Amino acid sequence: MFNQILIYGGALLALGGFVLFAGAVSQFLKLKLAGKVDYKKQLLIHVGWMALSSLGLGLSLLGVTLNHAPALDSEFVLQAAFGGFLTIFFFEWIYASFALYNYKKDLHEKYKPVVLVSLIFSILPLIVSFWVMTEGLVPVITFPLPKGIPFDDPMVTFYAVFILSGAVFVYYLSDLQLQAEGYRKGYGENVFYVAFPAGILGARLWYVVGQWNSEFAGQSFWKIFMIWEGGLAIMGGALFGALAGVLFIIFRRKEITLRHAMDIGVPVILVAQGIGRWGNFFNQEVFGAKADVADWSFLPTFIKEQMTVDGYFRVPLFLIESIINITGYLVIRFAIGKGLKKYIVPGDLAMVYPIWYGLTRVIMEPMRDPTYIMDNLWSYYWGGIFAGIGILGIVALHVLDYLKKKRQSKTAS
Repeated sequence: MFNQILIYGGALLALGGFVLFAGAVSQFLKLKLAGKVDYKKQLLIHVGWMALSSLGLGLSLLGVTLNHAPALDSEFVLQAAFGGFLTIFFFEWIYASFALYNYKKDLHEKYKPVVLVSLIFSILPLIVSFWVMTEGLVPVITFPLPKGIPFDDPMVTFYAVFILSGAVFVYYLSDLQLQAEGYRKGYGENVFYVAFPAGILGARLWYVVGQWNSEFAGQSFWKIFMIWEGGLAIMGGALFGALAGVLFIIFRRKEITLRHAMDIGVPVILVAQGIGRWGNFFNQEVFGAKADVADWSFLPTFIKEQMTVDGYFRVPLFLIESIINITGYLVIRFAIGKGLKKYIVPGDLAMVYPIWYGLTRVIMEPMRDPTYIMDNLWSYYWGGIFAGIGILGIVALHVLDYLKKKRQSKTAS
């Protein structure tokens, strides 16, 4: 009974602490730093909620591991609890630093390098803490991991949870950027309500068309709609979701230019795709050829165990692609968006997205286990088409921008 209290009470404490922490960050972003701000009080508030959520997760994981004591070595109990405490603490620290650096426009320039260094140097401790936490939990986990949360029938799959979480995170990042640029909070909310279901529909249609010969030909027409049985293609989801968002902006958001809106909303889709790939991890999908697990000893044990399929360790392509996608967003948003700001025109960032993701598909698709390659290398060829569209799009945008400037100079003279 005591362990159950620790597990569920700690989980509620962690969730409540995180919600309060996120709210405190949001409130701080709205504060005018030109006025009188009690920075010591603000710091104590943020660190207090961070400590509360960290304590909650630590207690919850302590309860999980104690359920297996005394059979479980105390070393694992401490690893899980302390690792969990530090994991959420460093995650929230990065979260606050990221928000402060990117969305607090009145932050004095002399403080920005400090915040950036704080963000960068918190990444490694977060990775180490997460690793320690998972190593402590491995003895109490049964592999392969369950594919979802069983609520009798149907089951809530982890794939669906990660897809939804990725979409919500995309909306949150986009909304933060819009607020930083002076738009009202929730400005992009209706865009999300249109783009997300369109993305799910597109992901299903893309999968059905790509797998028609092997899965749907000769089957009942209603099988097309049986989405709960699995079968979503992220490429189609990104395409249809982006198109729906673009159309909504054209007709209902006249106060923002289409190119600028696309530069904000399109690259961040890579974050959703990176998060969504972890749904494939739980489904034991998106893996490559058989490999010697000793060559991948640097991976956490839970990944190595879950990627052992039919008795063989498989190259974790889901993880590689997740990292590539999230890295792509950072490159587009910061390296290109800020580092090459003098050389780009509105719309360029949106066009880099299909180049990055298209080339990712071209490289990664042939490396998959043949079981998970869509008919006739559907995603491989479309990846090349996506990349080509992105390149042509950038060229067209720069030509149009050049012609516009030329016309303006003639008019002025």
